[in-house]
Amino acid sequence: MLINKNLPIHQIAQEEADNTAVLTVTYSFLISIFPHFFHMPLWVTGFTFFAVAWRSAQSLGYVGVIPKWMLVPLVVVGGVSVFAQYWTIVGRDPGLALLTVMTAFKFLESKTHRDILILIFLCYFLLATHFLFGQSILIAVYMFVTLIIITSTLITINQRDDSIPLKYRLKSASRLIGLSIPIMIILFVLVPRIPGPLWGLTPEQRGGITGLSDTMSPGAISSLIRSNEVAFRVTFEDSVPAQHQLYWRGPVMVNFNGRTWSQQKHKKVSQVNKDDSLVLSRYTITLEPNGKKWLFGLDIPVQTPSSSYMNTEYQLTSSKPVNDLKRYTISSLLDYRMGMDDPLEYLILADTYHESRNPQTLALGQQWSKKFNSDIEIVDQALYMFRNQEFIYTLHPPSLGKHSSDEFLFQTRRGFCEHYASSFALLMRAAGIPSRVVTGYQGGELNQVGNYLIVRQSDAHAWTEVWLEDKGWVRVDPTAAVSPDRIEQGLDQALPESFSNFKIGKHSPFLSKLMYNWDNLQHNWNNMILNYDHRKQGRFLNQLGLGIRSSGDMIIAMVLCLVLITGTYWIIARYRERPASIANYEKIINRLLKKLSRSGFKKEHSEHVYEFLNRIKLQQDFQDSQLDKIFETYSKIKYARGMQQEVIIKRFQKMVSDWKVPN
Repeated sequence: MLINKNLPIHQIAQEEADNTAVLTVTYSFLISIFPHFFHMPLWVTGFTFFAVAWRSAQSLGYVGVIPKWMLVPLVVVGGVSVFAQYWTIVGRDPGLALLTVMTAFKFLESKTHRDILILIFLCYFLLATHFLFGQSILIAVYMFVTLIIITSTLITINQRDDSIPLKYRLKSASRLIGLSIPIMIILFVLVPRIPGPLWGLTPEQRGGITGLSDTMSPGAISSLIRSNEVAFRVTFEDSVPAQHQLYWRGPVMVNFNGRTWSQQKHKKVSQVNKDDSLVLSRYTITLEPNGKKWLFGLDIPVQTPSSSYMNTEYQLTSSKPVNDLKRYTISSLLDYRMGMDDPLEYLILADTYHESRNPQTLALGQQWSKKFNSDIEIVDQALYMFRNQEFIYTLHPPSLGKHSSDEFLFQTRRGFCEHYASSFALLMRAAGIPSRVVTGYQGGELNQVGNYLIVRQSDAHAWTEVWLEDKGWVRVDPTAAVSPDRIEQGLDQALPESFSNFKIGKHSPFLSKLMYNWDNLQHNWNNMILNYDHRKQGRFLNQLGLGIRSSGDMIIAMVLCLVLITGTYWIIARYRERPASIANYEKIINRLLKKLSRSGFKKEHSEHVYEFLNRIKLQQDFQDSQLDKIFETYSKIKYARGMQQEVIIKRFQKMVSDWKVPN
């Protein structure tokens, strides 16, 4: 017999991987990586399928092993291709592509059981990377199911027994993962949280997110509005304001170069002066990641959330980009007066326009300034023009050139909210009225299941503010003059042909209720799980009343809970492994066997009672009809259905008690 323990490790024979192990790991790898195929370049998917298909065919005997002189160049080409695609191998997308390519090529060289184990552990690692792309409930469910599949594969390749049913392997994997859930909950609740959630947006992710921009030009909002992604959800402490009051203030733009509006840097405001007699609307916003710094609040917010500030244009801004779910509670005034004391320099800036562009628009505004005696009359005239002339509110306006306002007002007359807001603001400036453009969202859909508003990217909107003497900045929405349904009832009513299915309530009652419940579930998942940061952790632990306040307390509590859980598992395991209790009829027959043993008739452990009876009969010419009847009754009680009744057991006990060893 060959002893390997003293040989160098490279000379010890490795166990070859069988076909079952290779194929099951291949399936697990494809399932764990499948959602990533939608994020990676097509050639990475091609590399992956080539590698796993070749290795699967090799295990089935259809093709041979790829020689190393071919494998090494393939690995080099894969690594260089990833670098050429991204010009780096660091980051979420390039890192995932490189890991996928190298794992796929690992299949081509896998031969031993050790190689298969490495591949299955790589599957676990790849599974965790899905949280870098999304943290929704669906992603979590997919990962949980895949985790069971990978674990059952690990059981399969370690037991090396093809006869074990798949159902048993899945059941064993589910039981193992189920036992780990209490430990995961303890770690989730008690591991000290650093500021900011664990899973946030990387710089590579920010570019692919739809959201408002810091500039606005014709077509900017209409291109964004085709997205039905959720921008944020809002829970009001009191009643939800009317639809026409739901203006969610975002970037405010005062600079204008003749085509594009942009922001002006302003001073921060420490607090907002408000009339205490006015009613505040208080609400909580759960903002989806957008990679930008601005926050949103109803016109107009009167307080700032933590880690944010407000400028003199009443725009809320976060101190850092919103790269993860952000939840904040603020209050707003729906009836307000603002900007009464704005400096002259700012009002001059808000009245500036590019004299060489849009000459027709400028001429019309200047004509109105001479014709009408007050700013209010000029504003009303512009709204009258939009309302009564042949202007069309459409999601598909024609492209505009250098003089975009002229082309829109005097030629195409077809536009979306940004066309009307931009042209109206320029008309006001030409008439000598300071104006600016505000972008944000308008409206929202009420989820009656959770009693909160769902505001989507399709609710993106642009409106204007004009500065009037003795009134300050006043919101004027020219879109309301052209399409009142857009403001009063929502975009799906204004453009039903394009957005008939954007609102959940537009579906059948059954489907709407189902979708509302699902969105409410996602909303609770966001607030309770994904938004479980250090602040929420502190509040939750304080509510428990256990005195857990510091990180040290959390660590001590975590260790105690883990010891308690593992100790409970140990006790349960010991209890389940205890010897089975002896049935009453077995105790009775044992008394009979002891009587026989004292008379010299000892039963061997391996003998059945009938074998024992036959042996003593043959050895001693032992004849006892009563003893035969006892053993026959014992056999019926043990094997016959319905014979383990209490009355039968008592009769059997009496038979054994009355029997005596014959002399």
